[in-house]
Amino acid sequence: MNMFQAVFSVLALSISSAAWAGPIPATQESAMGLNSFDLPAEQTGSFEVSFDATPLADKIDVFTGISAAAPGSASDVSVIVRFNDSGMIDARNGGSFRADQALGYSSNKVYRVRMVIDVASRTYSVFVTPAGQPEVPLAKNFAFRTQRIDVKSLTKMVLAGFKGPDGYFKGAHRVTGVSVKAVSAP
Repeated sequence: MNMFQAVFSVLALSISSAAWAGPIPATQESAMGLNSFDLPAEQTGSFEVSFDATPLADKIDVFTGISAAAPGSASDVSVIVRFNDSGMIDARNGGSFRADQALGYSSNKVYRVRMVIDVASRTYSVFVTPAGQPEVPLAKNFAFRTQRIDVKSLTKMVLAGFKGPDGYFKGAHRVTGVSVKAVSAP
């Protein structure tokens, strides 16, 4: 590990335990670890979370998710859409990651993400719109993460980053323009 990687890792770890309270920030970037902030209100029904997500490097391992409380680990996050280290966008379906339709990503390109979540049925769908292209139905009626099937409400948005197979954090992603609104059950 060179000096830059060592300093970056220490900075990333010190940032990763932060939690934001209050309104959703206009812009937020992931770091290594889990960061969460409050949704505008506790969500117990069907709702939609939309945001622009920009991967800041290629083949990174980062996600944006929704959880019931500030997570201690990724297994605490119910709903996840991810830029994976194979260069694809996928989502969590129960016990694994997958996508109904393959969708690659490129660094510094903006992707509009729309997550339609039904807390009562513990399912969600993810739609991704690459800049200048039509919306892609990435995940339809995916199950909440297996460890979170008993969730009754969701209160946090989570940004997370992880080390790659070589043991190094490869890069972050930026989330902007977050909106949350109630919708009819799918």
